[in-house]
Amino acid sequence: MIQKKIGLTAFALALTLPIAAEASVYDVMNQIGVSGSLQGATNQYGNTTGGLGLRASLYNGGLFGTAKYRHEFGATYQGYTGGNTNTIGLKLGYLFNASNMLAVGPYVGYEYNRFAQSNSYYDYHSSLSTNGLGGGLYAAASLPVVNLTGYIGYLGGISETQHVSGLAPTTFNSSSDLLQMGVNAYYPLMANVSLYIGLHDDDFTQHGAPNILRGDVGLGMQF
Repeated sequence: MIQKKIGLTAFALALTLPIAAEASVYDVMNQIGVSGSLQGATNQYGNTTGGLGLRASLYNGGLFGTAKYRHEFGATYQGYTGGNTNTIGLKLGYLFNASNMLAVGPYVGYEYNRFAQSNSYYDYHSSLSTNGLGGGLYAAASLPVVNLTGYIGYLGGISETQHVSGLAPTTFNSSSDLLQMGVNAYYPLMANVSLYIGLHDDDFTQHGAPNILRGDVGLGMQF
């Protein structure tokens, strides 16, 4: 009986040790993940849409990088029969140890957004593509049962392209700036696999541009 108890205890420790190792601030910084999202434009006549996303992050010796792709099904505003939003974002920065539980540092960031909408009744299609470049502050934290990453940044609009069906695309050398912030919480499920939940706010500063609030739920695999 004693040997059986010892064997069960050893087995339980073997299961919990990989999870306990995830207490490192940086473990979830080396991760690839897939998620589902629900987002809404908080402006008047804003629409609520669902989507899918891919993300990846890499950390090595202080340097870190993150990449994301997201596709939302549906137009950003009401009044259209179809549409979608596509986003590509990149961050590159450096983290400094503030304590054993917290690392903080600056980053430079780039983001591309394409908002498309259509109305099948009038055979109308239009899109707006924006490019933003800037930077901000990034943080990673380790708590007893969860890891956190968060950021706040500001991207200056460097260009945008507008396209309406039947007309040639028009490109401008400026665009709406973008104030963005967000946080992800990572809950270990098993060795090298985490459930992550995120809340993000993207505020385009130009008058009439969308302010978007988004929630994500996904699975990430550490490497």
